[in-house]
Amino acid sequence: MSDKKRRVLFHRSWTKFNGGTSGGQLKVRDAFEHFRLSPVFEPRVYFGEETVWYDNPGNVWLPYRAEAEPIWDVRPDDVLFLAGRDWKVLSPEQRKHPPAPVLNIAQPRHTGPGDPRHESLKYPAIRIVKSTLGKQILEEYGVNGPVYLIPDTIDMSLLPPPNPEPDLDVLIVGLKNAEMAQALHRRLERRNFWRRRKIRVGIQVPPKLPTRRDFLGLVNRARIVAYLPLDAERGAEGFYLPALEGMALEKLVVCPFAVGNIDFCIAGETCLQPEYTERAIYRAILQALDMPEQQQREMIRKGKAISNNHRIEQERKALLDLLHQADEIWDQKHLFEFGN
Repeated sequence: MSDKKRRVLFHRSWTKFNGGTSGGQLKVRDAFEHFRLSPVFEPRVYFGEETVWYDNPGNVWLPYRAEAEPIWDVRPDDVLFLAGRDWKVLSPEQRKHPPAPVLNIAQPRHTGPGDPRHESLKYPAIRIVKSTLGKQILEEYGVNGPVYLIPDTIDMSLLPPPNPEPDLDVLIVGLKNAEMAQALHRRLERRNFWRRRKIRVGIQVPPKLPTRRDFLGLVNRARIVAYLPLDAERGAEGFYLPALEGMALEKLVVCPFAVGNIDFCIAGETCLQPEYTERAIYRAILQALDMPEQQQREMIRKGKAISNNHRIEQERKALLDLLHQADEIWDQKHLFEFGN
């Protein structure tokens, strides 16, 4: 590590034998890579003691194992980058009085009293959120520190070319609601029993596919993709990248409202947005199947256009800008409440 650069210290852990690639791990890793480009800072990662190094192709942190920090030791000139349950690496006193400026990814669902990350919202931090509604929810709740909107984005270079000859008419992405996904799948298959024109239906339920590339390859096999994100009752989404990836791959997207997708899932424009019920989503899938070709093309075009506003280069610039302002923001003590 260069002595001329300040550390941005990350804390990560991995405990799942075959957990696939989660969006949360992926976007924290992206932030780590963005910070490598800073002339002033250098990101470093410490892996918690609970980490188990399975040979898992979905573990985006596996390539960083050899270069990891051997111990968690915060220096006064560090910046901390925390997400999810990373706050646990700090002592109770350090959470109230962080030993260095903290950048923290926060989600609207963290405001729920039952969420395991709920307590962390009272600790001082420069918060990062992914949607306009998420920012509003966190600010109205009253988190400790200012909130900055930096939407999730896609590294377009990692997407496969849109598939001009999909072998599935409909794919149901149900990792976060397997029960409803299976019910929708059964309804479509029952419909096939009575119809001459069969619908080629695919379904994704747990476990996750090994890598993000595998998931994108599955999405690319379909003409219409129906997504089942976390609904509001279960905390909703911070952003919900899979639906945006579907738009980038030129799919006709069906996706209910999920808080974090408010800025790109625009009903009747970039996607069909039914109520989050089995019946409404089923009807939306049938509507997509029967949609006139010109209307399909226009919705796909608008979805593709909005995905182009979420390129990883924009996220890189926004995160680097915020990192370079971290000291200035942290010094404005009136923006934070430090515990007694």
